[in-house]
Amino acid sequence: MELRLLISEAEREVFTRHLDDARKTRNAGFTETKRSRVGEVHLRYCQLYALFDETSDTPSEMLGGFAMHDLGILPQSYPKPDLTHLPARSVIEYGELWSRAKGAGRVSQRGALVLSGLLQTQALLVYPICKPWDLTGGYNGVFESACEPVAWPYARTLDGATIWVQPMVLTGMPLQQAVRVGWEMGFETSDQHRRIRFDNPFQLSPRLATPSQEPSASHDEVNGAAHA
Repeated sequence: MELRLLISEAEREVFTRHLDDARKTRNAGFTETKRSRVGEVHLRYCQLYALFDETSDTPSEMLGGFAMHDLGILPQSYPKPDLTHLPARSVIEYGELWSRAKGAGRVSQRGALVLSGLLQTQALLVYPICKPWDLTGGYNGVFESACEPVAWPYARTLDGATIWVQPMVLTGMPLQQAVRVGWEMGFETSDQHRRIRFDNPFQLSPRLATPSQEPSASHDEVNGAAHA
């Protein structure tokens, strides 16, 4: 498997299309509000990584992906939790996760942990949806809930309902242990960490007809973090 930083505009457009499809087809679906520009900013200025299976019949096809930025590039998407005691560039927020095959989200999560170690990250920040769908299962037991759930101001369900997210953080010894597990499985990195190759320890199911939001290590059927 290869986790690859997307450079070209054509690749980033494919990523965006898969993300949009995932959001509209998961459960009742959701989308950004008409006033929000957060997603647009993330897709334009964040680093976008996509997962590829170079041993498959379609090695150039994206199986999943996520966006990431440190807090020295962009602020965190919501003021909570307060991480100002850490250097801004050492805190990474992950979001805009999606997958096109059941299991791909879990594989992407492993790649993200390897990348976090390479970047000497001190804290990982995610905002998985908790209502009206609970997509926190892949983080419970690893990430800690940083505060109470918050109403997400930037997105609504397709029928206009409020979406709630659970701010979660991975830092300190738990982060070091999670990175160590990813590193012990082995990997290769090249092009200044723009490409990370590793064997896939998880089975991928046949491709889904449509992309899915896949969060998980424990229940792998939505998407690594399913952020709004």
